[in-house]
Amino acid sequence: MSRYVFYDFETTGISPAFDHPLQFAAIVTDEHLNEVDRVDIRCQAAPHILPSPIALHVTNIKPEQAINKNLPTPFEFAQTLQKFTKDWAPACWLGYNTIAFDEPMMRQMFYQNLQPEIFATQMNGNSRLDVMKMVFATHAEAPGTLTWPVSDNENTSFKLDRLAPANGFAHENAHDALADVEATIFIFKKIRDGAPELFKKLVEAGDKTITSSSLKSFLPMEVTLRFGGNAPKTYQGCYCGSNKDNPNSIGFADFELNKAEEFSQASKLSVSEAIEGTPKKIRTLAVNRSETFRVIENPSKEMLEFCETIKEANKLQSLVSEVLSKRYADTEQTNLEVEERIYSGFYGNSDKELLEQFQTASWPERVSIINDFTDERLKQLGKRLIAFYAPELLTDEQRSAFKAFIQRRWNTSMDDAPWTTAEDIWASLNELKSEIDESNWREFYQARINSVAV
Repeated sequence: MSRYVFYDFETTGISPAFDHPLQFAAIVTDEHLNEVDRVDIRCQAAPHILPSPIALHVTNIKPEQAINKNLPTPFEFAQTLQKFTKDWAPACWLGYNTIAFDEPMMRQMFYQNLQPEIFATQMNGNSRLDVMKMVFATHAEAPGTLTWPVSDNENTSFKLDRLAPANGFAHENAHDALADVEATIFIFKKIRDGAPELFKKLVEAGDKTITSSSLKSFLPMEVTLRFGGNAPKTYQGCYCGSNKDNPNSIGFADFELNKAEEFSQASKLSVSEAIEGTPKKIRTLAVNRSETFRVIENPSKEMLEFCETIKEANKLQSLVSEVLSKRYADTEQTNLEVEERIYSGFYGNSDKELLEQFQTASWPERVSIINDFTDERLKQLGKRLIAFYAPELLTDEQRSAFKAFIQRRWNTSMDDAPWTTAEDIWASLNELKSEIDESNWREFYQARINSVAV
């Protein structure tokens, strides 16, 4: 890879679907990690979002900063991010825990703001890595490379704000996006310099084409995973089939837990139990989520024979494909919020062309484009953008309906609402009252809630 983009977001909360980034920072380097560019940009909170007080406090963002009208809107912010993914391509996009958190945040930012390419970090020659997963593999395979901090419960802490300082990084502004990017690069370099052979394999694992080719050649492979608060562990095994509806989802048969001869007698029931049961005889993994797959060097005779047996077991592969497909079969999504329907199908070509036009159109022109969309998600999200940023184009009735929509969300009586509610706000402020100017924060949130009174 000739270029890396190390990046991080600070956000309004922890839900990719119902929160969004307030800060994006990135440092672009060449393949030798020499810096060639850096950015640090912020945006306003979207009008329908109540930023989590805890999220703002942790990231040292004052409430009034989150609604600063001098900052770009989330729509403008999303356009800038999309441009970066093109301008810096081809590049490997990576960060600390980016696959689980920052990447979904970016996808939702693109989706909800009608950007042409939701999966931009996987297009135009781009690829992805997750430095946290590389750290897990380093802990399991080359533990002497890093110094491992211990948490209050006496377990190893893998949090960046503990790991980086323990290894010599002056992490004074933890949870600032740019500082976290610098800390991530520091750890990345430590792995590169301290465990160069492992580092090379882990970087290659981020290339989906290489990883898929190795797996589907039925080579003995290993992957390091971490579950819950347990220490990372390396599992050795072999590819044994792909989800027929999603080739990125694969079965990985564990050498330690399986006997090769049993695969010739495989049934749908036995395969289901191997995938769903405990222990996991067949693990469900994804080749496009930057897992730390490596080809095993000098595999044993037994490993090679195991893999050869699976390679010849066409029935087993078909059963794995079928079971994985049914396990992740799409459920009816008509009752989901529009934010939750991000993966409910790809856009048609005509809608893709309209999305491109949408970027440079005026707001009155965008109203016309929205009416021409065939995908109902785009229509709904587009109308929301008009209400956000060009409300003068709406009727009084439409503006009132939009305010009522926000009011219903913020004041919902739903248990465990996936977005931040007014009730959540007051509870969080009580929790933080000894650490913040409580009256100022309460005044801010009350004014924001009152702003949508119908």
